[in-house]
Amino acid sequence: MWVVTGATGFVGYHFLRWWEEAGRPFPLRLLVRRPDHPYLRPYLGQVEVMQADLSQEASFHEMVRGAEGILHMAATISFSPRARAYMQRTNILSTRYLVNAALEEGVPKFIYLSSIAALGRPADDRSPIDERATWTDSPYNTWYGYTKYAGEKEVWRGQAEGLSVFVLNPGIILGPYPDWRKGSPYFFTAIWKGLRFYPRGINGFVGVEDVVQAIAWAMANFPTGWGERYVAVAENLAYQQLFTWIAEALGRRAPAIPLPPFVAYALGWTIENLHKVLGIPAVITRETARTSSEAFYYDGSKLTARTGKPYTPIREVIAKTAKVFLESHGSAAKRRAPNI
Repeated sequence: MWVVTGATGFVGYHFLRWWEEAGRPFPLRLLVRRPDHPYLRPYLGQVEVMQADLSQEASFHEMVRGAEGILHMAATISFSPRARAYMQRTNILSTRYLVNAALEEGVPKFIYLSSIAALGRPADDRSPIDERATWTDSPYNTWYGYTKYAGEKEVWRGQAEGLSVFVLNPGIILGPYPDWRKGSPYFFTAIWKGLRFYPRGINGFVGVEDVVQAIAWAMANFPTGWGERYVAVAENLAYQQLFTWIAEALGRRAPAIPLPPFVAYALGWTIENLHKVLGIPAVITRETARTSSEAFYYDGSKLTARTGKPYTPIREVIAKTAKVFLESHGSAAKRRAPNI
């Protein structure tokens, strides 16, 4: 039996779909905040569901007792200054508590879904970032990245104390999700609504199904490849190229106006302050403005060399995601869209 956190999140949603399609290869115990979450309804009666507050240590031992392993995907992704204390609890403390519970209850395996943000972003190095990267203080690091880095440190500490670990550092993950307002799926919503601007930066991207397949590979091939971290990046792309491909797949006009870094930063500063004073959602912050205006390159070749599974081309990921987006938005969207 595997204990899983983050089952209703972006990657967790796709992991459960893979688990069902794979024939339910092992029992699951899901630790969730909302046992009545609609994304869990198709699996009720097939999985064990336990309500959990991952920021509270007390009940973790009971929750992981008897497990073969823990798949820790739960995290808070935010670039709002208001969310920093919450990210400290969910991204660092929850990982510490789970690692401690695994060690004390004799759970042997621990898979941690980290992020390329945890690798750090040096300000003066444009060579590809890979698994050998060490955290370096930089103005291009985000608080989210720091909390994932600190969470990773807890996992590596667990390995030093006898836990078998597998760490995955995906880039920006692309794919469909029922809530198109959250995370990278919002790219499709924004472009569908007529987004005109694009940031000038470059970043690493990967399809969500490739991330799930990497997790499944680790579960099936223990102990081969364990005790290491793996960058999961299929392609390094300019946001302009990414947004153009999304627009083409949706049958919309591509964003055509580059957003200069100083304008993006000023806009992020303004929205941050409106968020603090008026509670307006901080869709752009100084952190996102700064990082999306720079070029960062990642090398994800180690993962494919280990698993033997090539990445799905990002344009193919976008086409599949756009198809789901259009289907979810009804016949009006389908009439406007090209054949995919």
